[in-house]
Amino acid sequence: MALVALACWALLAALHTRGSGLPDGHGPDAAHTAADHLAMHHAATQPAAEHTGSWLAAQGSWLLMAPAMMLPSALPAARHVALNSRWRRRQRGSAVFVATYLAVWLLFGSVVVSIAGWAHLPTGASWPLVLALVVAAGWELTAVKRRCLRGCHRTVPLPPDGWKADAACARFGLRYGWSCFGACWALMLPMALAGHASLLLMVVLTAIVVAQEGLVKGTRLGGAAALVLVVAAATVAVAA
Repeated sequence: MALVALACWALLAALHTRGSGLPDGHGPDAAHTAADHLAMHHAATQPAAEHTGSWLAAQGSWLLMAPAMMLPSALPAARHVALNSRWRRRQRGSAVFVATYLAVWLLFGSVVVSIAGWAHLPTGASWPLVLALVVAAGWELTAVKRRCLRGCHRTVPLPPDGWKADAACARFGLRYGWSCFGACWALMLPMALAGHASLLLMVVLTAIVVAQEGLVKGTRLGGAAALVLVVAAATVAVAA
């Protein structure tokens, strides 16, 4: 899992440096979000093939971002699955858990990216990203966020072998993914809009997710995380 996450980070860094994977050849300095590119290609003067290509590019970017950002925080849970499985099927159990866990985030990103393209956001506008960061800061201070985050720290007993073990790993992956979604959907929303063009922001948000889900006292970091997100929103607004 760690190697997969590192590979995704390396690919995203390469795309960010080369400015590839973005429609019309725009590089990271263009400050266009994934939603902006989708809106550009949804103009009536653009052919349908470009619309599809823009949507696929945004989806591909999310397919790399979701594992890169969310797999590191799930390492303790995957270790729990491996330790509670028979030795010969520990990797299989962990794979089932990870697959169902990532399915939650891949579905979330697919929906958000599609909605962003359908919304026809103004080209080059920074306010969608600023608004998403402000929403994320507010969510950090809610009781629902803390309750979901506590759910990310819970484990469940797993059968050691057989189809019941596979089913239990899948249920645990969905349960963990749902708790993680409740805790972190607002943190992932900015990246669903910004894409890999905001690699530094991706690093900041990943650090928040890993700290809150990996540390014993992660549920107490909501105030600090909200402050960081407000600063990030102000920085994006000023730099626009």
